[in-house]
Amino acid sequence: MSLKIGGSKSKTKTTSNTNSSSTTTPIVPQWGASLAQDVAGRVGGLVGLDPNSGVAPAHGLQTQAAAGAGSLNSQGSPSWLSPHLDAATPFASGGKAYDFMGKYLDPYLKDVVDASAADFDANAGQVRAQQALDLAGSGAFGGSGAALTQSMTEGELARGRASTLSGLRSKAFETALGAAAGDADRATQARIANAQTALQDRAQKVGFGFQADENQRANVAAQAGLGASLRDIDQQQRQAPISSTQQLVAMLSGLPIGLFTGEQKTGSESSQGTSKTTGTTVNAGVSHPTLGA
Repeated sequence: MSLKIGGSKSKTKTTSNTNSSSTTTPIVPQWGASLAQDVAGRVGGLVGLDPNSGVAPAHGLQTQAAAGAGSLNSQGSPSWLSPHLDAATPFASGGKAYDFMGKYLDPYLKDVVDASAADFDANAGQVRAQQALDLAGSGAFGGSGAALTQSMTEGELARGRASTLSGLRSKAFETALGAAAGDADRATQARIANAQTALQDRAQKVGFGFQADENQRANVAAQAGLGASLRDIDQQQRQAPISSTQQLVAMLSGLPIGLFTGEQKTGSESSQGTSKTTGTTVNAGVSHPTLGA
């Protein structure tokens, strides 16, 4: 028996080329597409919007407040206060009794003292006449006794006259002085009251001036505040298209449109290739010798 081995070579080579193309088309529900198109249209309308048109100008009240604020006095004394500051301080001088004495003394002397003196002189004349009659009746008119009596009478009359008139003049002076002192005191009080009234009037006018300034400042502040509020309203109105569009975009982004969206895919595929095979084949066998050979 004998073993025989034999063979042949072989080799295989394969080449393949594949080309494919596909198109995917989303399927969006009509309501979602309409919403997206509408919102896109709103956004597109804002593209040509002038940015300055979204800024509100100063309101008329703000402009008016600015003009009013410019006229306010920021430092120093306001012009209307100068006359009050430059004015002399009111002066109150005291009244003097002698300024009023003549008004009371002269009439009293004339109407009372002079009249009393005239009455006294008239009575004195009567006394002299009666005494002369008495002396003539007693036969002593031309003697030394009569002269002595007349001298004594004249002395008494003079003293009486002087005493009476001095008393009247003293009373006249005291009465006039009391009345004049009262007038002087009232004149002093009146001058003090006038000075106080002048100061109060000046202070009141200054107070009115400051109050007018405060009122003007309050009016300016009110105008500025109201103007700012109205301008803010105008600003919001100008920004409303942009704000509403932003809200629409945000709301559209939050809608679950993707849950209702499908897709359709179409395409084609082609392939091309070559194949070549080479190899080695092995053969094995056993031969048996012929018995008896």
